[in-house]
Amino acid sequence: MGDNRRGVILRRAARVFLERGYDGASMDEIAREAGLTKPGLYYHFASKTELLFAVMTFAMDELERETFAAMATASDPLEKLRAILHTHAWLITREKDRAFTLLITTELGSLDPEDRRVVVQRLRSYRTLIQATLEQLAGEGILRPGTDPDVAAHTLMGMIAWLSFWYRAGGRLDGPAIADMVTEMAMASVIPGPWRRPPADGSGG
Repeated sequence: MGDNRRGVILRRAARVFLERGYDGASMDEIAREAGLTKPGLYYHFASKTELLFAVMTFAMDELERETFAAMATASDPLEKLRAILHTHAWLITREKDRAFTLLITTELGSLDPEDRRVVVQRLRSYRTLIQATLEQLAGEGILRPGTDPDVAAHTLMGMIAWLSFWYRAGGRLDGPAIADMVTEMAMASVIPGPWRRPPADGSGG
């Protein structure tokens, strides 16, 4: 299965899982949404649980790929933190990816134990990336006094992830504007004003 075709199938499967819940989603409906026969879907994924794991793996791949690409353009730890946070917020508000990010939050318990351990470890590694960046900022005297990098990393990750639950396209503000706003609010929670500076182009990333 080509990467583009696989991505389409996984995105459509994610939408069905999001709308129906894991227990309520059927392989028949997922196959129809993906433009496949049910046997065709089972050819690629042996079970619904395996498909859910593939969806979450694809979501983490996207998050990591986009995050590292954004970080590559950051000139210092402050911009690196902004790049990490903004990339996550941007993916959540990008309509084709919202289902992925929400499923990681809501359906971890539906995975087989070993698959769940894999996803949890990847989430832990992502959080460690945030924490390491905060520790760099603390070492440079930029982190808000009294802020514990471990606690802050958990809090920032949860703050951005919560977008998945309340953001809806077509509202008063568009996705990019919300991603920028939430990113700057998250930055303000850990970086004192004198150190905080907006991006040169006025966007979050």
